[in-house]
Amino acid sequence: MPCPSVPTRLPSGVRPAANSDRRCVRAGATALALLLLGGCATTAPLPEDPADSAELCRAQIARVDAAVGAADVEDGGSKRIEGFPWLRVTRPLASFAEEADTDRRFDAWLERLERTAANARRHELANLPTGRRDELTNAWAPAAADAGLPTGLEAGLSACRDKLNRQTFAGDAGRARLREAAVAPDEYATWQRVVGFYPIARLVARPQIVDYQQERDAVFDKPASEPVRQYAVDSEGRGDAVKTAREVERDALGIPAPTRAGAARLFDAHAPVWAIGTASNSDRPGAIRLTEGDRPAADIDRPAEYRRLSWTRFGDEVLLQLNYMIWFPERPKEGAIDMYGGHLDGLMWRVTLGPDGEPLAYDSIHPCGCYYTLFPADGWRVADMPGDAEPVASPVRAPEYSADERLVVRADSGTHYLSAIESIERPVDDITSLAPLPFGQLRSLPRPDGGNASAFAPDGLIPSSARLERFFFWPFGVPSAGAMRQWGTHAVAFVGRRHFDDPRLLERLLEPE
Repeated sequence: MPCPSVPTRLPSGVRPAANSDRRCVRAGATALALLLLGGCATTAPLPEDPADSAELCRAQIARVDAAVGAADVEDGGSKRIEGFPWLRVTRPLASFAEEADTDRRFDAWLERLERTAANARRHELANLPTGRRDELTNAWAPAAADAGLPTGLEAGLSACRDKLNRQTFAGDAGRARLREAAVAPDEYATWQRVVGFYPIARLVARPQIVDYQQERDAVFDKPASEPVRQYAVDSEGRGDAVKTAREVERDALGIPAPTRAGAARLFDAHAPVWAIGTASNSDRPGAIRLTEGDRPAADIDRPAEYRRLSWTRFGDEVLLQLNYMIWFPERPKEGAIDMYGGHLDGLMWRVTLGPDGEPLAYDSIHPCGCYYTLFPADGWRVADMPGDAEPVASPVRAPEYSADERLVVRADSGTHYLSAIESIERPVDDITSLAPLPFGQLRSLPRPDGGNASAFAPDGLIPSSARLERFFFWPFGVPSAGAMRQWGTHAVAFVGRRHFDDPRLLERLLEPE
């Protein structure tokens, strides 16, 4: 598909937004990299006589980057940092750039940037065609052995990260450059807003958004109109979850870092019961698998719930968040022209734990970033938004529930709109068990014909889930509005700019009663 003739010139240090042009920009960058590396990314030679092992490391990282770009397997969940290709950043981590101002805090921040890069790189290497990965390894091994570096591909990249960190950040100058460069661009395409007359479009859209939210609020908590099936991960109860949350260790930045066992206890303690109005198989949750053409599909014969830890900043605190996600095969279309129906759908439910270990708030989106809804816990309410800002849907306050109860999240059939939340006593009858799976698993799945691929394209989208609404909402700058997307790429408002992973989102949206 030809690239549109739209300017893509960006300020230094800013990557293109996650839209259709990103693929075009990336293709051009990859072509340039191939030229600079001498033709083929996977056969471009490493320096025969590098001045030092750091030079060898930089050449190998550039070579791997070119191979990843050429194979179109870049992981879009984090952002590369200009000038520091061995590190990657997310919106939450970027928020600590200025505060990483002591040795201890900088080291903690750097470790997280490094870990983020290592996770992304691991998935990218797993998704590379085997032949290309072998070429990279075979060229690297003898040069690495001569330089005293690990000869394995992933181990060598890890050693290179350590080496380049020691060389680059020994003094204040390198640290200052990193703090300035560690920027996570937003997920909006500003040029779309310019071309689409956004200032006018927002005036038309905001009243419609208000009307929609009021309509949804009016039917929230009404009895379900279709049979409801319940799904949940088996849970023995909340037990000592509050104590576990309070005692989670934190790094020098104050970021909570629970142990694997501690995280599992917290996830199980707060796992919702999904009560889904069920009219067809489109309303049955399933694990994601790849079908022909690397097309993701929800396998309803394997009911599953995906889980991911995150955190948010709230005043001087950094609060732990538990993310739960289920996928449906589709949102069925209601006619030949249905703007919102299409392949794949889902629900994301997030629990934010306060400093006392109790839930502070719950919020939810669909995997497209659509339908953001916020449920404050007792003592909190949604703050008043400025008159021109997109309002926040918040139909009810979150119910309180004891250790002997579970929270039930109900959704309508077809649309999968949230329609009620309530607490019920344990044990829960007539429930289908869900397998708990790590969200990161979606970044590298087995292909039917061998090898691995991500459920997401490099821009974070699932192309097969594109909706017709993308043409209607194009002026608001959200790339392919309605399409399912990867964690870290969720824009959650059409008017203004909001992101689900914004580390200050809840701080801005909530206020004490």
